[in-house]
Amino acid sequence: MNIAVISFTQNGRLLARRIAGYLENGNHNVSIDMKCASSKDSIKYTLSEWTDRQFQKKDALIFVGAVGIAVRAIAPYVRSKVTDPAVLVIDEKGNYCIPLLSGHIGGANELAAYICKGIQAIPVITTATDLNQKWAVDVFASKNGLHIQNMQRAKEISARILEGEKIGIEFQNPESTPDMEGRLPEGIFLWSESKSDYQECSRQEPDISIGIYKRPEYQRTLSLIPKAVTVGIGCRKGTSADQIESAVNKVLLREGIWKESILKAASIDLKAEEPGILEYCRRQKIEFSVYSADELRRVEGHFSESDFVKRTTGIGNVCERSAVCAGDSGNQGQLIVRKQAEDGVTVALAAREWRVYFE
Repeated sequence: MNIAVISFTQNGRLLARRIAGYLENGNHNVSIDMKCASSKDSIKYTLSEWTDRQFQKKDALIFVGAVGIAVRAIAPYVRSKVTDPAVLVIDEKGNYCIPLLSGHIGGANELAAYICKGIQAIPVITTATDLNQKWAVDVFASKNGLHIQNMQRAKEISARILEGEKIGIEFQNPESTPDMEGRLPEGIFLWSESKSDYQECSRQEPDISIGIYKRPEYQRTLSLIPKAVTVGIGCRKGTSADQIESAVNKVLLREGIWKESILKAASIDLKAEEPGILEYCRRQKIEFSVYSADELRRVEGHFSESDFVKRTTGIGNVCERSAVCAGDSGNQGQLIVRKQAEDGVTVALAAREWRVYFE
């Protein structure tokens, strides 16, 4: 994590350095600042300005001082538990650590526990699922890199768990998905295996569906979406980002695949500096991988071939081969949508293997 620490007194500064050292030993990147009129090392801008800057670029903010200072500092910048950084407050004697913001998705609770172990402080956890030692869907999603499609439904599930209800989870493609790791928490069951148990809840659909596909027949199910799809792209030189985005979105809509499932884009190295693709990836905040014609030629599988594309690039298909080639850790992805042509753009989709972990 990229973490910013700020203190307000000399004693607080000493503790901030101690915290930073412990975090750095845990491979976190830490910056330390001080806001104190009597110190020559004090930052020159206001605390509000400091907070604004950190909210935009850090994963976590740690205030070594009073809770009130932190609350007033972050108040103008709090937007959403999905996007806000973790915010923690530690008193300058190092007795208590309070996760103030983004306890679950932002990882504030977990970070507090880690820091307290290092400085012998007491974590003050106030989130209900933690206090009652219940499974939290947002923590599970965050740790497994799953996008929460509807935060209100996630809140409703957490409330039901606290009330002691059973929660059913569906894995959309269990035959092609590696086994989950760990044991299901108490009160959580696999929907595909235990539909009869679900009569207790008087519901005809799972509470949670995990996978890349939309389920329009489900009206109240929470979708958790893994980043598992690579979009292979082929296009003419000078194709705009808008054209590429429109083409990809049409394919996703037609195939019923969540846009949030896209992990990366891929193409041939001839397109490494193609402005439209680069801008599309920047907008979507996804990685762009490119491969040589020789690398793409070695990809195993059956692909649509085009003589024109072969004369132009040296291989008969760019989008399908590049989508498959971009699997993680040297493993090929599985082609799930073959080449689709939209407004001068060719699009193909491949899915990598994914799994989830229960603690």
